[in-house]
Amino acid sequence: MSESGFEVQRKATRKLARVRVLYFSKGQPRAVDAECQNISSDGLFIQTRRRGPEEGTAVSLILHFDEDEELMLDGVVRWQGEMASLENKGATSVGVGIQFTTMEDAVRDKLNAKLTILPDA
Repeated sequence: MSESGFEVQRKATRKLARVRVLYFSKGQPRAVDAECQNISSDGLFIQTRRRGPEEGTAVSLILHFDEDEELMLDGVVRWQGEMASLENKGATSVGVGIQFTTMEDAVRDKLNAKLTILPDA
């Protein structure tokens, strides 16, 4: 499977999700408020209005699954560009693919619990 020229080999099942995401990288003046379109235990796709951080850039993320719960994670930008919509056949979304890096066990457990209730992409 190829997305924006980046060869993707996923180990985890993607889940459809509309999750608010704040992300930022070192040197960025403020966090970018965006929306996740799909997520797995390994990473996520964030829809963006403009070009995101360059591939290979380390980012910090805050995922807002609901008003009462947020998860703080670290990741790295793996690709950016267009991706076929998983919800609307024929539609595309512009965004950034981010792979999660190390995370605490408690955070991973919370993420996995959230993923179990989301529909497969």
